[in-house]
Amino acid sequence: MSASHTMSELLSGFAPVQVPSGPILVASDTSPASDAAFPMARVLAGQTSAAVQVISALRPNAMPTYAFDAVPYPVAPTPDMLDGRASLVSQQMQRLVPAVAPWPVVVRTGDPVREIVERAKALDARLVVVGRGRHGMLERVLGGESVLRMLQLGDTPVLAVESTLESLPKRVVVATDFSVFSVYAAQVALGLVAPQATIELVHVAPSLSEVGPVMRDFAAEYRQQVKVSFAALVDRLQRPGLVFETTLLEGNASTRLVDHLRTHPADLVVSATHGYGFLRRMMLGSVTAELVRSAPCSVLCVPGSARTLAAARAQAAALHDSTRQLPMATLDAELGAFSARHRGRACSVEVNQRDVGAHVIGHHLALAGLTYEREGHVITLMFGPSSEAGRHLSHQVQGCQLVELVQDGQGHDQLLRIAHEGGQTWVLLE
Repeated sequence: MSASHTMSELLSGFAPVQVPSGPILVASDTSPASDAAFPMARVLAGQTSAAVQVISALRPNAMPTYAFDAVPYPVAPTPDMLDGRASLVSQQMQRLVPAVAPWPVVVRTGDPVREIVERAKALDARLVVVGRGRHGMLERVLGGESVLRMLQLGDTPVLAVESTLESLPKRVVVATDFSVFSVYAAQVALGLVAPQATIELVHVAPSLSEVGPVMRDFAAEYRQQVKVSFAALVDRLQRPGLVFETTLLEGNASTRLVDHLRTHPADLVVSATHGYGFLRRMMLGSVTAELVRSAPCSVLCVPGSARTLAAARAQAAALHDSTRQLPMATLDAELGAFSARHRGRACSVEVNQRDVGAHVIGHHLALAGLTYEREGHVITLMFGPSSEAGRHLSHQVQGCQLVELVQDGQGHDQLLRIAHEGGQTWVLLE
């Protein structure tokens, strides 16, 4: 079986759940900077046959009281104020999309971001569309930082639209790390692009040093695995009429992606956000945040959520009857036998910690071996051309409590699951 075929099967097994099928939700604060959301929502509604709704939110006014301390307290907008905002939104809609039947408008009281997220969740919205204003009041209400908060708090994809984009995007850059999250993001994006669009898949590798034989071998193996993964991903995403290109960059991911977009103009850049809860807040500090703030084009951000993680876990759950618990008393021998069977085989490693969520350590890592130290209950995962010191990369799993081996119906090893203090680590054989 070829490496490409194996990777293709992996991506198929990790295929995320269906994209939400609810309406498109347009968020507006009625300012000119939010105008761009309306024409794009009309175009996307024609492409997807989705209904459209509009939401706007008014913050309560903070009025001071003067007693022992000056303490502000919120004063809810009056019904007249809410009606006034609804009227302004309707006028904005009539000015920008006069040919369509008026979309339903909801005006809420509260923090705009939270109200948008809650409304999107209640509707099972497939997409939130906002104008990509980067100056003035909109930046504080529905601008870049608020887009990031929507991604932190919700699971709905967010499209931040430049005023120059008035039709379906024809050239699209999809940032990918080949994880289930970025595959999901690409799937979402393909439902929103022009029928003859060019899709450029871009992966940013760390700076691959050529110093020394170990690093040289690692760099060569990394580039080869990226090539295989690109081929498998294109095969997974291919649709009639679409043209796919692949690009490998090296260096700081956020910087290299923005620089690439400046020298290779695109209508849209697509990025996944990884994990959920605290982990998502951490990840949003890097690639996605930089794209939202600095990309010279429209940006589609697709949150990775518990729903996408569940797709990966469903694969193992389906194989539950073939799960075998490895005895801790003979775990060193069991892991030695596992290493002998799969030495050199590519694998993916995911860590899922209860307090921070899930994250992927790496894909297509060549397994060099696994060892177990009874004192401290430590399992060491080694990857590279050899398990000899200095010729491999390693990851230690502390406080191991349970190790399970998942096999398919033919008795072939599929997954090694390690339960440890605070969570689990999965080693998935590709």
